[in-house]
Amino acid sequence: METLLFSIGILAIIAGMMTRHYMLGGIVGAGSFLLYFGLYDNGSWLSLLLFALGTILIISEVFLPTYGILGIVGLLVGSWGLIGQTAEIGDTIVDLTIGIVVGIVAFYILVKLGYRIPFNDQIVLKTSLNKERGYQSQRVSVADYVSKEAVTLTPLRPTGKATFTDGQILEVMSDNEVIGSDERVVVVSVRNNQLLVRRVNHV
Repeated sequence: METLLFSIGILAIIAGMMTRHYMLGGIVGAGSFLLYFGLYDNGSWLSLLLFALGTILIISEVFLPTYGILGIVGLLVGSWGLIGQTAEIGDTIVDLTIGIVVGIVAFYILVKLGYRIPFNDQIVLKTSLNKERGYQSQRVSVADYVSKEAVTLTPLRPTGKATFTDGQILEVMSDNEVIGSDERVVVVSVRNNQLLVRRVNHV
């Protein structure tokens, strides 16, 4: 039961980040971890705080890449908290191993479905500079594209590519709906340097 709750917590956090349902993923993940820690009689608040700190450091590594430093420190701190909670290194290894496997499988499936972790970087065209297809290499100001229309080149689940009237092909994100390819969309806002779009007939 404990291992299942731990795996559900990891799954909820990964799914929440990649599908942008941060609140739901955070609530389910936090609830699962609290139940996980509550099932052990020899645990303590210190163990829970160490695990929470380790989790925060690992998530920070995703958004603020430090060449693995934050991730490694977070894994060590979180493991320390788990060992203090279970009082058994063997149980900790089993829970971590199963949880990591579940996380990797969930991440792989979500990537295949078109989801990704929303990095807070500038939108830069990542292509082989094929001018015939409208690709450009320079950075663009995302604020200039608010209210502009485009045509999707790939399905948005929720992210994908769209081509604008100025020839730019940029990464865009659907605002709470799945949009197919070759559909007209309009930019409704910018969030974390990402262009949020809706179908034209939905505006």
